[in-house]
Amino acid sequence: MKEKSIQMAKRIITYCAGLFVMAMGVSFSGTADLGMSPVNSIPYVLSEIFTALSMGTWIIIVFSLYIIIQFVIQGKNFQPWRILQLICTTLFGYFTDFTNLLAERFLPNPDLMTFSPAMVYGVRLVYLVISMALIALGILLYLSPDLVSLPGEGIMQVIADKLQKPLPVVKMCFDCTVACIALVISLAYFRQFHGIREGTVIAAFGVGKILSLYDPLKLPLNRFLHGARAE
Repeated sequence: MKEKSIQMAKRIITYCAGLFVMAMGVSFSGTADLGMSPVNSIPYVLSEIFTALSMGTWIIIVFSLYIIIQFVIQGKNFQPWRILQLICTTLFGYFTDFTNLLAERFLPNPDLMTFSPAMVYGVRLVYLVISMALIALGILLYLSPDLVSLPGEGIMQVIADKLQKPLPVVKMCFDCTVACIALVISLAYFRQFHGIREGTVIAAFGVGKILSLYDPLKLPLNRFLHGARAE
């Protein structure tokens, strides 16, 4: 019993660490200002328009809507455990607000740099690459404990099951859909691309590529989380 409690504690800590690292990646992406990753694009754009609510709050609102959509799609077959997505959504939202605060205080803002435009853009690209590396690492950490997925992944899985389509195909369509919605909102309010730029496209493909570079970490991570069962 004690061993199981220790393993569960390890899983929860690793899970929370993954959410926090992902939030750090989101904050780096926001500072880079080259466009957010598709799944975070709608909360980011809305937070830039309705500034009374933080981005973390908008993440909670939008991701909660994804849970409602899962309920609508599954109907009477809705799995009650999916309600637990509210917990990780709230945690991720608070983490994002905290890391945004850290970024605002400690991360040099490219908009205030006196370098040449090319140098400033280079700094933005560095921030974007760091963002993708952090988000990929966060995904690895938060998925490895095999606990509750965030609503973004949850809604993709539900749609894939409902339509009997491969998850990668559904993910691509979902990312394009939410990015287009964020783009329409951005153009309607700002009359320009805001939150959806080249970085959105780069992140859509780059995070998966970077995630594959972390494959050597999977075995030792699983050993840490599950002990002998990971062999």
